[in-house]
Amino acid sequence: MIETMIDTAFSPGDPSRETPERKPSGKQRILETAERLFATRGFLDVSAAEIVREAGVAHGLLFHHFGSMEGLYAEVSRAAAQKMNKVQQDSFRGRTAREQVTSFLRAHLKAVKQRQGDALFRARSHNLAINAEVAEIWEASRQQAIDRICEVLGIQSPTKKVRACMRAWIGFHDQLVLAWLADRSVSESEVLELTLHQLGHLASEVLSVELDRNA
Repeated sequence: MIETMIDTAFSPGDPSRETPERKPSGKQRILETAERLFATRGFLDVSAAEIVREAGVAHGLLFHHFGSMEGLYAEVSRAAAQKMNKVQQDSFRGRTAREQVTSFLRAHLKAVKQRQGDALFRARSHNLAINAEVAEIWEASRQQAIDRICEVLGIQSPTKKVRACMRAWIGFHDQLVLAWLADRSVSESEVLELTLHQLGHLASEVLSVELDRNA
């Protein structure tokens, strides 16, 4: 199936005409549309019919490229996680470990808010079979963030205990974020404050590191 056509009337020697830009493929339009809808409303509130209608493609094209809605969701999630990883990895700025972690958390909160519908869906649907692959994608992203934070804290070779503690801290943060997004029972500033307070306690009482050390 040819999704873009070249203007055959265009003469390469005609300086008055510019080479036409290649339009996004049907697959790319599906991905972009699905990303926007999933990020806003979550997986279960978006239908295949809505995606193909807004993308302007035939209904069968979605299943031809992705096999199922679950396959499409996994592909969208993989791309979104990669984008978030880059944003977060680039966000560690500051002189001390505390400043760098604070910068990271601010970037994380901004990124999650932009995908609020999907974040709420994933938080509320751990037991859904369709979410298994997606859960693995985001868990890998979470582990990447933990590795970077350990590095900032000066923990070069984290033990299993350290990783468990950091994973628990991230889980604490995730629950605060969920409360912020779901019903505003905590504010964005409180999410940041409480998360940093918990990390400070963990750093001094368990990890034996100093948050205000130069990173």
